[in-house]
Amino acid sequence: MAGKKTAAPGTAFDITALFEQELQARNEDLRRQAAMTMFFKLHPTNKVSVEEFISGLKQHKDVWAAVSTMGVLDFAEALVGRRPTESKPAKAQRRTRLSEAQKNSLKGIIVSVLSNARDGMSRSEIAENINNELLSNVGVDRTELANKLRQPLAELVGDNKIHTIGEKRLMKYHNGAGRKK
Repeated sequence: MAGKKTAAPGTAFDITALFEQELQARNEDLRRQAAMTMFFKLHPTNKVSVEEFISGLKQHKDVWAAVSTMGVLDFAEALVGRRPTESKPAKAQRRTRLSEAQKNSLKGIIVSVLSNARDGMSRSEIAENINNELLSNVGVDRTELANKLRQPLAELVGDNKIHTIGEKRLMKYHNGAGRKK
């Protein structure tokens, strides 16, 4: 007759305790989130004094616990109706155009990158394969490189120095002139 397998002493208790701790932490997080959401929905008027408003918040311990950790400016913005996590719209970066020298340099780089690719490359793959040193010489930021390659690629296709296979997202650029239709 086989004997019963018994768990190591204290294992069931440890699992239960860990579960209770996790449940309590989630409960506290949820209560804090609910309190902050409720606070952001408050929009007091001048009919309420600051003292009355603060004492009203203190009566709700969950709300006061969440609000008391806020910074003064975040508190004020929340009262006005803006959440502190909302960032102000970032200034749009000025778009810059490629100079003729930059465009010609990129065309040369594109042709050299494509000469090493038998199966062709997409625009983003071409951008990934351009050396950082060459890129710094051209003066184009890597983050905007893929977008900056559109015009030089179109001009190279128009000049029959490279050709494309596929359409839109599946388009691959290949070195050399394509077949005449």
